[in-house]
Amino acid sequence: MTDTEVTGRTLDLVKEELRELGTRVVAAAGNPPEPFGIYAFEASAPESELARAVERSVFDEFFGNSAEMLDAEYGPYEESTVFLCVMDQRRKLPAGTVRAILPSPRGFKSLHDFETVWERPLGPVLGPIGIDPLRDDVYDITTIAVDADYRGKATDGLISLGLYQAIMELARFRGVRWLVSIMDLVVIDLIDGLVAAPFRRYPGVEPINYLDSPASVPVYCDYQEWVPRFAAAEPAMHDIVINGKGIEAAMTPLDLAPLLGPAHAGTWLA
Repeated sequence: MTDTEVTGRTLDLVKEELRELGTRVVAAAGNPPEPFGIYAFEASAPESELARAVERSVFDEFFGNSAEMLDAEYGPYEESTVFLCVMDQRRKLPAGTVRAILPSPRGFKSLHDFETVWERPLGPVLGPIGIDPLRDDVYDITTIAVDADYRGKATDGLISLGLYQAIMELARFRGVRWLVSIMDLVVIDLIDGLVAAPFRRYPGVEPINYLDSPASVPVYCDYQEWVPRFAAAEPAMHDIVINGKGIEAAMTPLDLAPLLGPAHAGTWLA
C-alpha cells in the first residue's frame, strides 16, 4: 500500500468520524430543513472537534500551521473560547468556523500578542480609541476558516455570510461593542470588500509575519461606528449580516441561549 493510499484512508476515516458527530449535532437540533445551520460549541465540548477540524485543515493549507502549533497558541484561552460553526446539514459535515474568545481574567490573545509580538504597550494605543480590555464589551475573533469544499462557486459566499452573521449574533447577545483581532491582509481585504470595511488599524502599527502569515496586523472594529455606516453603504448586505434576513431558507440561525445563558442585548445592533 502506498503512502498516498494510507493518507487517503486516514482522511476518509476522519471524515466519517466527523460525519457521525455532525449527525448527532443536527439530530439534536431537530434535523432542520435548511441545507446549512449555524451552531455554537464550547471549547470543552466534544462537538468542538467539528470546528477544530476545519480550522486545522484551512490553517495548514494556507499557512502551514500544525495542529500542535494551534493547540499551543490557543490552548491557554480554551476556558473562555466558543466556536461558531456552520454545518452542512445534509452531508452532516462542518463547512466553516470562527474561534471567539470571550472576556475572562485570562484576557484576549490578540491583545496579548499585540503587546508582545509588536512590542507596543496597550494602554497608550487602546486608551484614545476607547477600548478597555478589562470590560466585558470586548471580544476577540482569533480564527476564521471555510473548508475548501465550500469556497467560491460551491456556495457563492454563503458560508462566509453565515459566519459573519454568527459573529454579529454573538456580539448582539453579549452586548459587545468592540471586536479585536489579528488578521492576514488578504483576509482583511476580502472582508472589507464584502461588508463595508469594518476593521480599523491601530495608529502606527504595521503588518509583520505572524504565525506563518506573511503579513498580518492587529485590527479592531467599533460596532457602534461601523453598523450604521454598513447600513447606509450596503443596506441589503446589512440586513443579511446584522439582522439575518435574506438567507433564512438556506441557513438555520444561531441560538446562543442554551450555551451562554441570559443575553445582554446590544441595542445599537438594530
